[in-house]
Amino acid sequence: MSALRKLMLPVLLLAVLAVALPAGASSFTFGGDNLLKVQSSGKINPYLMPVTGASEGSDPLLGWYLGLFTFDLLAVIGDRSPGVGQTYGGFDYDISQQRSVLSPNLYVTADYFRKQGPDKSHLPGYFDLSASLHLTSVSFDEPYQITLRGYLSNVFINQATTSAVLQDMAGAGDLDFLLTLTRGSKTSGEFIPVLTSDRGSTWAAVSGVISTTGATVPEPGSLLLAASGLAGLAAWRRARRRREE
Repeated sequence: MSALRKLMLPVLLLAVLAVALPAGASSFTFGGDNLLKVQSSGKINPYLMPVTGASEGSDPLLGWYLGLFTFDLLAVIGDRSPGVGQTYGGFDYDISQQRSVLSPNLYVTADYFRKQGPDKSHLPGYFDLSASLHLTSVSFDEPYQITLRGYLSNVFINQATTSAVLQDMAGAGDLDFLLTLTRGSKTSGEFIPVLTSDRGSTWAAVSGVISTTGATVPEPGSLLLAASGLAGLAAWRRARRRREE
Protein backbone atom coordinates (compact mmCIF):
# COMPACT_ATOMS: atom_id res chain seq x y z
CA MET A 1 0.00 0.00 0.00
CA SER A 2 1.36 3.44 -0.92
CA ALA A 3 2.15 6.08 1.71
CA LEU A 4 -0.71 8.21 0.32
CA ARG A 5 -3.25 5.45 0.88
CA LYS A 6 -2.00 4.93 4.43
CA LEU A 7 -2.72 8.58 5.16
CA MET A 8 -6.27 8.52 3.78
CA LEU A 9 -7.92 6.97 6.85
CA PRO A 10 -6.67 9.48 9.46
CA VAL A 11 -7.33 12.39 7.09
CA LEU A 12 -10.93 11.30 6.55
CA LEU A 13 -11.44 10.79 10.27
CA LEU A 14 -10.12 14.24 11.07
CA ALA A 15 -12.39 15.79 8.45
CA VAL A 16 -15.43 14.09 9.95
CA LEU A 17 -14.55 15.03 13.53
CA ALA A 18 -13.88 18.64 12.58
CA VAL A 19 -17.48 19.17 11.49
CA ALA A 20 -19.31 16.70 13.74
CA LEU A 21 -17.97 17.51 17.22
CA PRO A 22 -19.36 20.46 19.24
CA ALA A 23 -17.07 23.34 20.12
CA GLY A 24 -15.66 23.48 23.64
CA ALA A 25 -16.88 26.00 26.20
CA SER A 26 -14.93 28.82 27.78
CA SER A 27 -15.67 29.30 31.46
CA PHE A 28 -14.44 30.64 34.76
CA THR A 29 -15.31 29.69 38.34
CA PHE A 30 -15.69 31.85 41.42
CA GLY A 31 -16.54 31.55 45.10
CA GLY A 32 -15.18 30.57 48.49
CA ASP A 33 -16.08 30.20 52.16
CA ASN A 34 -18.36 32.74 53.87
CA LEU A 35 -18.66 35.08 50.89
CA LEU A 36 -22.45 35.42 50.92
CA LYS A 37 -25.02 36.22 53.59
CA VAL A 38 -28.44 34.58 53.61
CA GLN A 39 -30.67 37.16 55.27
CA SER A 40 -34.21 37.69 56.48
CA SER A 41 -36.97 38.84 54.11
CA GLY A 42 -35.57 36.70 51.30
CA LYS A 43 -32.33 38.59 50.86
CA ILE A 44 -29.25 37.04 49.19
CA ASN A 45 -26.27 39.31 49.90
CA PRO A 46 -23.11 38.34 47.96
CA TYR A 47 -19.78 39.85 48.96
CA LEU A 48 -16.99 40.18 46.39
CA MET A 49 -16.24 36.64 45.23
CA PRO A 50 -12.74 35.75 43.99
CA VAL A 51 -12.34 34.14 40.57
CA THR A 52 -10.90 30.70 41.35
CA GLY A 53 -10.09 29.25 37.94
CA ALA A 54 -10.65 29.43 34.19
CA SER A 55 -10.79 27.12 31.19
CA GLU A 56 -7.55 28.70 29.96
CA GLY A 57 -4.93 27.50 32.46
CA SER A 58 -2.75 30.61 32.34
CA ASP A 59 -5.62 33.09 32.16
CA PRO A 60 -4.94 36.27 34.19
CA LEU A 61 -8.45 36.23 35.72
CA LEU A 62 -6.90 34.68 38.83
CA GLY A 63 -6.73 37.40 41.49
CA TRP A 64 -9.87 39.09 40.13
CA TYR A 65 -13.36 39.29 41.67
CA LEU A 66 -17.00 38.91 40.75
CA GLY A 67 -19.45 41.39 42.24
CA LEU A 68 -23.23 40.88 42.30
CA PHE A 69 -25.97 43.07 43.77
CA THR A 70 -27.99 41.99 46.80
CA PHE A 71 -31.45 40.82 45.72
CA ASP A 72 -34.67 39.28 47.08
CA LEU A 73 -34.64 35.56 46.21
CA LEU A 74 -38.19 34.92 47.41
CA ALA A 75 -39.46 37.65 45.08
CA VAL A 76 -37.72 35.82 42.22
CA ILE A 77 -39.63 32.58 42.85
CA GLY A 78 -42.89 34.31 43.85
CA ASP A 79 -43.20 32.29 47.07
CA ARG A 80 -42.48 33.62 50.55
CA SER A 81 -42.68 30.14 52.13
CA PRO A 82 -40.56 27.65 50.14
CA GLY A 83 -39.73 24.21 51.48
CA VAL A 84 -36.69 21.95 51.36
CA GLY A 85 -36.76 19.83 48.20
CA GLN A 86 -38.74 22.34 46.16
CA THR A 87 -37.57 23.55 42.74
CA TYR A 88 -38.94 26.60 40.97
CA GLY A 89 -38.49 27.03 37.22
CA GLY A 90 -40.24 28.03 34.02
CA PHE A 91 -39.53 31.73 34.52
CA ASP A 92 -37.06 34.31 33.25
CA TYR A 93 -36.44 36.81 36.04
CA ASP A 94 -34.07 39.74 35.50
CA ILE A 95 -33.00 40.77 39.01
CA SER A 96 -32.81 44.37 37.77
CA GLN A 97 -36.60 44.34 38.11
CA GLN A 98 -36.04 44.88 41.82
CA ARG A 99 -35.88 48.50 42.96
CA SER A 100 -32.56 48.16 44.78
CA VAL A 101 -30.72 46.55 41.83
CA LEU A 102 -29.12 48.40 38.94
CA SER A 103 -28.55 47.16 35.41
CA PRO A 104 -25.90 45.96 34.71
CA ASN A 105 -25.70 44.26 38.09
CA LEU A 106 -22.84 41.75 37.75
CA TYR A 107 -19.17 42.67 37.32
CA VAL A 108 -15.78 41.01 36.96
CA THR A 109 -13.04 43.35 38.13
CA ALA A 110 -9.49 43.44 39.43
CA ASP A 111 -10.50 46.45 41.55
CA TYR A 112 -11.26 45.40 45.13
CA PHE A 113 -13.64 48.33 45.39
CA ARG A 114 -15.80 47.22 48.32
CA LYS A 115 -15.93 44.06 50.40
CA GLN A 116 -19.74 43.87 50.26
CA GLY A 117 -19.86 44.13 46.47
CA PRO A 118 -21.71 46.69 44.32
CA ASP A 119 -24.70 48.79 45.32
CA LYS A 120 -26.18 52.05 44.01
CA SER A 121 -23.48 54.08 45.77
CA HIS A 122 -20.53 51.72 45.27
CA LEU A 123 -19.60 50.47 41.81
CA PRO A 124 -16.21 49.29 40.51
CA GLY A 125 -14.00 51.92 38.98
CA TYR A 126 -12.85 49.43 36.35
CA PHE A 127 -14.23 46.14 35.08
CA ASP A 128 -13.53 43.69 32.27
CA LEU A 129 -17.02 42.17 32.19
CA SER A 130 -20.42 43.55 33.09
CA ALA A 131 -23.83 41.95 32.58
CA SER A 132 -27.39 41.60 33.84
CA LEU A 133 -28.33 38.40 35.67
CA HIS A 134 -31.49 36.50 34.72
CA LEU A 135 -32.55 33.59 36.93
CA THR A 136 -34.48 30.72 35.37
CA SER A 137 -34.41 28.08 38.14
CA VAL A 138 -34.03 28.02 41.93
CA SER A 139 -33.73 24.76 43.89
CA PHE A 140 -33.84 24.39 47.67
CA ASP A 141 -31.95 21.12 47.56
CA GLU A 142 -31.15 20.64 51.25
CA PRO A 143 -31.38 22.62 54.51
CA TYR A 144 -27.90 23.97 53.72
CA GLN A 145 -27.92 24.04 49.92
CA ILE A 146 -29.60 26.30 47.37
CA THR A 147 -28.86 26.16 43.62
CA LEU A 148 -29.51 29.09 41.29
CA ARG A 149 -29.40 28.72 37.50
CA GLY A 150 -29.78 31.28 34.77
CA TYR A 151 -27.91 33.35 32.22
CA LEU A 152 -26.29 36.73 31.70
CA SER A 153 -27.66 39.21 29.16
CA ASN A 154 -26.39 42.62 27.95
CA VAL A 155 -22.87 41.22 28.27
CA PHE A 156 -20.14 43.83 27.84
CA ILE A 157 -16.49 42.78 27.57
CA ASN A 158 -13.85 45.47 27.91
CA GLN A 159 -11.86 45.48 24.64
CA ALA A 160 -8.67 46.12 26.61
CA THR A 161 -8.96 42.85 28.54
CA THR A 162 -5.96 40.53 28.51
CA SER A 163 -8.12 37.52 29.43
CA ALA A 164 -8.32 34.82 26.75
CA VAL A 165 -11.52 33.51 28.37
CA LEU A 166 -13.25 36.89 28.27
CA GLN A 167 -12.06 37.51 24.73
CA ASP A 168 -13.70 34.24 23.72
CA MET A 169 -16.88 35.18 25.58
CA ALA A 170 -17.05 38.53 23.76
CA GLY A 171 -18.71 36.93 20.75
CA ALA A 172 -20.85 34.43 22.63
CA GLY A 173 -23.92 36.58 23.36
CA ASP A 174 -25.70 35.34 26.49
CA LEU A 175 -23.64 33.37 29.02
CA ASP A 176 -24.75 30.53 31.29
CA PHE A 177 -24.77 31.15 35.06
CA LEU A 178 -24.72 28.68 37.95
CA LEU A 179 -24.41 29.52 41.66
CA THR A 180 -24.58 27.10 44.59
CA LEU A 181 -24.89 28.11 48.25
CA THR A 182 -23.71 25.58 50.83
CA ARG A 183 -22.78 25.39 54.51
CA GLY A 184 -19.70 27.46 55.39
CA SER A 185 -17.45 27.48 58.44
CA LYS A 186 -19.54 30.29 59.98
CA THR A 187 -22.99 29.05 58.95
CA SER A 188 -25.26 29.23 62.00
CA GLY A 189 -28.72 28.39 60.69
CA GLU A 190 -30.59 26.54 57.96
CA PHE A 191 -31.13 28.69 54.90
CA ILE A 192 -34.93 28.62 54.47
CA PRO A 193 -35.78 29.53 58.11
CA VAL A 194 -33.41 32.50 57.85
CA LEU A 195 -34.79 33.65 54.48
CA THR A 196 -38.37 33.52 55.73
CA SER A 197 -37.67 35.17 59.09
CA ASP A 198 -38.31 38.79 60.06
CA ARG A 199 -34.78 39.16 61.43
CA GLY A 200 -31.63 37.14 61.11
CA SER A 201 -28.77 36.17 58.82
CA THR A 202 -26.24 33.41 58.31
CA TRP A 203 -23.09 33.00 56.26
CA ALA A 204 -22.85 30.63 53.29
CA ALA A 205 -20.03 29.22 51.22
CA VAL A 206 -20.54 29.69 47.49
CA SER A 207 -19.31 28.15 44.26
CA GLY A 208 -20.26 29.37 40.82
CA VAL A 209 -19.43 29.17 37.15
CA ILE A 210 -20.05 31.43 34.15
CA SER A 211 -19.61 29.83 30.74
CA THR A 212 -20.36 29.95 27.09
CA THR A 213 -22.74 27.23 25.89
CA GLY A 214 -20.62 24.21 24.98
CA ALA A 215 -23.21 21.84 23.50
CA THR A 216 -23.78 23.40 20.08
CA VAL A 217 -25.88 21.63 17.44
CA PRO A 218 -24.10 21.38 14.05
CA GLU A 219 -25.70 23.20 11.11
CA PRO A 220 -27.53 20.97 8.55
CA GLY A 221 -24.70 21.58 6.06
CA SER A 222 -22.14 20.40 8.62
CA LEU A 223 -24.17 17.26 9.31
CA LEU A 224 -24.34 16.55 5.57
CA LEU A 225 -20.59 17.01 5.24
CA ALA A 226 -20.01 14.67 8.19
CA ALA A 227 -22.33 12.04 6.66
CA SER A 228 -20.53 12.35 3.30
CA GLY A 229 -17.19 11.88 5.01
CA LEU A 230 -18.38 8.74 6.80
CA ALA A 231 -19.84 7.35 3.59
CA GLY A 232 -16.57 8.00 1.78
CA LEU A 233 -14.63 6.30 4.55
CA ALA A 234 -16.90 3.23 4.39
CA ALA A 235 -16.55 3.00 0.58
CA TRP A 236 -12.78 3.26 0.78
CA ARG A 237 -12.61 0.47 3.36
CA ARG A 238 -14.86 -1.84 1.22
CA ALA A 239 -12.68 -1.26 -1.85
CA ARG A 240 -9.56 -1.99 0.16
CA ARG A 241 -10.98 -5.32 1.41
CA ARG A 242 -11.85 -6.41 -2.16
CA ARG A 243 -8.29 -5.68 -3.36
CA GLU A 244 -6.82 -7.66 -0.46
CA GLU A 245 -9.04 -10.75 -0.98
